[in-house]
Amino acid sequence: MARQSDVSAVRQGKVMQGCRGFLMRNWVWLAAGSGLFSCFYCMLYYYLLVWNPLPSDEEMIANFRAHRADFVEAVRRYREYPADYTPWDWYKEDDTLELFNRAGIDNIDSAIDVWFPDPYAVATAVRRDKEEQKLPPSRLDKYSGLRIQPATTPRIDHPDRSDTSRHYHGSLLFGVIWKDYHFFPEAPRIENGILLGALQTAGSGAHGAVFHEKEGVATVHQFTARVLPTLNRLPRKWQDYECVYRRIEPQWFIRMCNGH
Repeated sequence: MARQSDVSAVRQGKVMQGCRGFLMRNWVWLAAGSGLFSCFYCMLYYYLLVWNPLPSDEEMIANFRAHRADFVEAVRRYREYPADYTPWDWYKEDDTLELFNRAGIDNIDSAIDVWFPDPYAVATAVRRDKEEQKLPPSRLDKYSGLRIQPATTPRIDHPDRSDTSRHYHGSLLFGVIWKDYHFFPEAPRIENGILLGALQTAGSGAHGAVFHEKEGVATVHQFTARVLPTLNRLPRKWQDYECVYRRIEPQWFIRMCNGH
């Protein structure tokens, strides 16, 4: 038994010596391999979760400020179009395409949020509910937030075709990501980095609903969204289909969204 134990110990010693020898002879290659793996992991992490290939905030803000009057006028024309709703090709009238060309705008359309004056008053939420019941959905375009899509090539060169490709990009994690401008008819509240949509009535059991005894209704915010100091990198913990914002002015924002 003692002899077998000695033989086993000798074998273990030889194995350990072999391992030490292998490590001594190949430590440079092992270190290089480990470094390459770490470098690859960091690059993959940056590519998937940090790097943003879209135009920078600074470029979009500079364009907005250089052509602010054109942005304001384009929004005014959309909202004050003399009909119950604004048709898709409204921009072909007058000199709107020239205005779009100066400001680098491809298109303007309404979002789902509705903003009457005094949007955080309970009475306004009640009014909104009544207006929605008696007005066709198209009429609410006049009160909705607006998405202003930046142009890649001038819309004036192809009035019937949109081209916003530079502000859209494919993503392995999110399918597609994009940036645009967003206009709110009323300045939204931002509390602790969260943009609060206008109030709307809701059932008392709705998530986050607040019941108001005087008016006899419960209200919730139409939506909430994160407001970030920069959209030049992908947001941390970005949820599927989430839109995040960066404020330019009280009613004007850059918005970045993802969608599979």
